Amino acid sequence: MMLAVIPAYNEATRIGEVIAALIAQGLPVLVVDDGSLDGTAGVSRESGAHVLRQINGGKGSAILAGCAWAVGRGYLKVLLLDGDGQHDPREAQGLVRASRRAGLVIGKRVRGLHRQPNHRRFFNRMSSLLVTAIAGKRIIDSQSGYRVCDPRLILSLPMRGRRYDLESEMCILAARAGVRVTEVPITVIYNDKRSGVHPLYDTLRFVRALVVAFINCRSRLRRMPSAPPSAQSRPERLPELALSIPA
Repeated sequence: MMLAVIPAYNEATRIGEVIAALIAQGLPVLVVDDGSLDGTAGVSRESGAHVLRQINGGKGSAILAGCAWAVGRGYLKVLLLDGDGQHDPREAQGLVRASRRAGLVIGKRVRGLHRQPNHRRFFNRMSSLLVTAIAGKRIIDSQSGYRVCDPRLILSLPMRGRRYDLESEMCILAARAGVRVTEVPITVIYNDKRSGVHPLYDTLRFVRALVVAFINCRSRLRRMPSAPPSAQSRPERLPELALSIPA
């Protein structure tokens, strides 16, 4: 069972089209409204999505809340994507297919890469190199928010990030826990939306996330059960881990 989870903040003008495109593919949708000040929640409901509202806590917090909601309703996988139109919902099926063979699927932005601003491309490359070094697994686009994963796995990993840093932690800790991580090509899309990434604060959070993930890799992950060989090809049989959001 697959649930599309959209963490959203002030996306009332864009999110309706994203939801409609996902529902047209037969995917149920949950929008986690992260304290929006516009009509995001109302537009989402009118477009056919379930809505979970919370006080603004950051994208990572919304992802964790969405995963907990999914687990509570029996969903075995979640499709994570942004609600601002920068992820093409039509490419969801490629990630879904890849999830049959991997526990974490990441959409790597390679189609139309020339559209990506130079500074964003440089940051993504550098951050992915650092994530790769700590994860012990080559990850080309660690910052991509277009993903498919088992929500039980996400809730069991000792992640501390609550904003954009959680996505990097997810890559590192999943790889170090023995989960198969794979990437599939997606299209680079940029619209008139201003990036929510703060160049200073989110860079500091990213660095902190790498340090924390490195420490957790060397300590807490050692006490986590290793994924059996079958889990690498059948993600629905991931190791039985604690289903609680890290404090």
